[in-house]
Amino acid sequence: MLRDRWRRWRTSEEDTRNEAPPETKQTERSIEELLAAKDKEIAELTDTLKRLQAEFENFKKRNEKDWSEKVKVATQQLMTDLLPVLDSFDKAIEDSRDDGNVASMRKGLEGLYRQFLKTLQRDGLKEISTKGKFDPFMHEALMREERGDLEDGEILEVFQKGYMLNSRPIRPARVKVAKKKEAEPEDLRGKEGLDNDDNRITGEEAREREGQDKR
Repeated sequence: MLRDRWRRWRTSEEDTRNEAPPETKQTERSIEELLAAKDKEIAELTDTLKRLQAEFENFKKRNEKDWSEKVKVATQQLMTDLLPVLDSFDKAIEDSRDDGNVASMRKGLEGLYRQFLKTLQRDGLKEISTKGKFDPFMHEALMREERGDLEDGEILEVFQKGYMLNSRPIRPARVKVAKKKEAEPEDLRGKEGLDNDDNRITGEEAREREGQDKR
């Protein structure tokens, strides 16, 4: 440290000269006391830094453990909520073995679907709306179709429903989107009309041509 260097320098100086004046000795003592105070301050700061680092590592470990426990509790709650749906599936499978009525089976499946959806909705699941125009944050366009009767971006068909968990999208709705058909240029339509007029013949010209053919 600085104090050790100062001592070595002082020793070398004392070997080359006689006893220093009182003022020099006083200055040397002041410098030595200052160095000692700085060494003490550095040691205290180093110790404080080590304690803070250890406390931060312990905080990280506690936080990770708490988060892991919360995830386990949330997963357990979700599984508990889904158990009645699983029971309903078991009952539906058992009933299907004795009942060959297709309408009855369809009704049972619809009831299972509503029960399952209601359970998920209770845990924050929401279906993404597909009414109106395309939203790149909520929808994914798989196809585009030119339409002259619709505005650009109108949703035409839903290939797969999208869902949100609370207010966060977890899967976009996959859709087909309308693309507004561009109108034909005015000058082309006018040219086509002129060409059609040029190709027309009057009744008198037609009779004259018919007479020439008979001769």
